[in-house]
Amino acid sequence: MLSPAAVYKRQQQNPGFNPEDSHQLIKATLEYLVRSLGILMQEPARDSEIFQTHIARVLTSIYVLQSSLDFERGGDISVNLFQLYEYSRQQTLKLMRNDDTAQIDRAYYSISEIFDAWQKIK
Repeated sequence: MLSPAAVYKRQQQNPGFNPEDSHQLIKATLEYLVRSLGILMQEPARDSEIFQTHIARVLTSIYVLQSSLDFERGGDISVNLFQLYEYSRQQTLKLMRNDDTAQIDRAYYSISEIFDAWQKIK
């Protein structure tokens, strides 16, 4: 499991990664989010470092994605994405609170679809 600093360092060494390219940054954030949601779907012990790490990664990724939305230019698409990200955030918070109604699997599949679509753009 790589730390965010290690991931950043590895990406910087990749000549195909440009931190000035917003499309690529969103793609990397979505990829990170999908990976962490997938790990949470495997139900690691709540008191484990893996659980705590991936909860934090999901919430951070969602914050980055929500704050990157341009509602003026994006219109309904931005609103819909915000709502999907918010749904995923709420499910993560439920999981964190040990709420049995948490639907991390639905959040995972929703974000996976966004990630798949994002990869096809550009």
